[in-house]
Amino acid sequence: MRRHQLTVLAVLVLALPSPASAEPWYRGRHGNNRVLHLSISTGLGVAYLASETVLKPSLAPDSCRWCSPPGIDVSVRDSLLWRDTESARLFSHLTGYVAVPVMGIGITALTALSAEDASWGRLIDDTIPIFETVAISQMVTQIAKWSLARQRPFVHYGSSEPDQDDNMSFWSGHSALAFGVTTSAGMVAHWRGSASEPFIWGIGLPLSAAAGYFRIAGDKHYFTDVVTGAVVGVAAGLTIPRLMRRRGDVMLVPQDRGAAIVGSF
Repeated sequence: MRRHQLTVLAVLVLALPSPASAEPWYRGRHGNNRVLHLSISTGLGVAYLASETVLKPSLAPDSCRWCSPPGIDVSVRDSLLWRDTESARLFSHLTGYVAVPVMGIGITALTALSAEDASWGRLIDDTIPIFETVAISQMVTQIAKWSLARQRPFVHYGSSEPDQDDNMSFWSGHSALAFGVTTSAGMVAHWRGSASEPFIWGIGLPLSAAAGYFRIAGDKHYFTDVVTGAVVGVAAGLTIPRLMRRRGDVMLVPQDRGAAIVGSF
């Protein structure tokens, strides 16, 4: 009789799900959340690329609505402008569009893959908030540039051939992207209690500031363009990653006459 009981117990133990057969990263409540944010990031990313390559000729403003800079922009431009503007523009691309994203996303991904609970789910939970921050902030930036139609400084102060990008100065997309990546990556590292957090802030913030400096030195943006872009990036990096957190810091709550977004920041 005891032998039969042991046999039944062994069968039951073998029938239990093992960690290897755990639910895939895209299933269940958290999986649905991941798929949602992956879809948002991908969709807005494709929309932004389309706005830069296909829609820009028809949507970019032909003339400026905001043409003359205020005194602070004139003063800062005169102080920081390089003679070799092309080199400054190249450095702005290397810092804002290469160094900061590689640093922020790279450190975050490596931390997730080396963690004790390393998995596809952990990797997505930690990196998608950064991608979504970039996708949303860049799309908002693009819409603002089309709508406000601020003339770029090199157009205002010099003679140049007409270009579809001439009246899209406000606000700086480089600054919004760089500060957005740094802030969102830093917040993810903070929530994870990761030892990489000081490196993200310590490397990312100076590189982001450098990207903004080079945009002014290259005569592509005014000081207020760069500062506004930085504020947008930081705000996006502080807010958007919270939408993917499992603790539900930000929630949509029904109200008597509609709904409200509530949360802890």
